[in-house]
Amino acid sequence: MRKPDILCIGAQKAGTTWFHVNFGARADVFVPPFKELHYFDYHFAPDSAKWAPQHIRRGVKEAIRKHVVGNADIDLDFIAYLIRVQGPHIFTRKWYGEIFERAGEGQRVLDVTPEYFCISEEGVEFVRKFLPSTQFLCFLRDPVERAISQIRMNLKRKAKLPETRAAWLLAAKQPVIGVRGDYATYVPRWRDTFDEDRLLFLPFGMIAAAPDAFLARIEAFLGMAPAAYPNAGKKVHWAADIEIPGYVREYLAEATRPQREFLLAEFGPAFAAQL
Repeated sequence: MRKPDILCIGAQKAGTTWFHVNFGARADVFVPPFKELHYFDYHFAPDSAKWAPQHIRRGVKEAIRKHVVGNADIDLDFIAYLIRVQGPHIFTRKWYGEIFERAGEGQRVLDVTPEYFCISEEGVEFVRKFLPSTQFLCFLRDPVERAISQIRMNLKRKAKLPETRAAWLLAAKQPVIGVRGDYATYVPRWRDTFDEDRLLFLPFGMIAAAPDAFLARIEAFLGMAPAAYPNAGKKVHWAADIEIPGYVREYLAEATRPQREFLLAEFGPAFAAQL
């Protein structure tokens, strides 16, 4: 059974898609045909079980569409593999291993799923036992900017903007926004379980400021040869063109103050300045 050699656990809205696109383009790295497998959060973050199967089905459908549109010769084995991925044994151990079955012998296997960051203590302990030699990456972003990015994403999905101050604040107070940015809970949970040779934290701001250095730091951590990343300086996700009212930013600044203080104390001023 193939298991991931590299697990990128989040955080959400902190550059995981950019990393998936750039690092996954390496010849010596295998990534599944769509981002975010949700294996661990399906079992250890109860809310994920409600929507994760639908995410897998959407991912399979889009992967099939891209393959059919982008290739003159259709690989029927690849199509059959994708169909199996959404089969009745979804989210079992067997299923998780089958997703990586197309990886080459010399490739590192990569799973990028930001929801893993928020799994329970029981879940992190399961990961420790299930993946005894895997290395982990976690990207952290300024709490206010991370929350704003998530709010924009949520509003874009709804295709409707709040019309009143109360509605805007309600959008900012959605529990999931606080959960996904609860660094003070989840960073120690992972950091207490995995040593520095297995778990690397990096600041999101470094992606825009020095993308090649960001990727080089990951290469060094993983013990991988340097590679060229021609698209490292390009954006992968374009932020939704949604202006966030000042009073929402003020609310978030106050609400996330404990998170900023935690990050400063945990990682120091140099790291915090790059968030």
